[in-house]
Amino acid sequence: MPYYDTVTKVWEKRMVVPLNTWTAIRYGSDNAVSRKYIGIYNRSPYRIYITTDNTADPAHTRVVRQGGERIFPYSDKVTLYGMSATTGGATIVVTEECG
Repeated sequence: MPYYDTVTKVWEKRMVVPLNTWTAIRYGSDNAVSRKYIGIYNRSPYRIYITTDNTADPAHTRVVRQGGERIFPYSDKVTLYGMSATTGGATIVVTEECG
C-alpha cells in the first residue's frame, strides 16, 4: 500500500546485500522513474549499513537493525547503497514508490 496518495505505482523486490561491497538498493537496474519514496525492510538477523555515498565508511552511515524498516523520501535522482554487517549478506525487501 502506498505511503501517500500521490503515489501511483509501487515496485517491490527481495534482494541480498553483500558484505564489504556497497550495492545499489533499487527495484531494477536503475532507480524507478518518478520515485518519491524508497523503503527498506531488513528481513535478516543482521544489521545493514545504508548511505547515499558508495565510498562511505560504514561507521559513518545509517544502520537498519535486524527486523527494522526505514523509509526515505528520496527522488529517483538519489541512489541508496547498502552493505551487510556479516558474511553471507543480509536479505532485505526494497520498495520504490512512484507517482
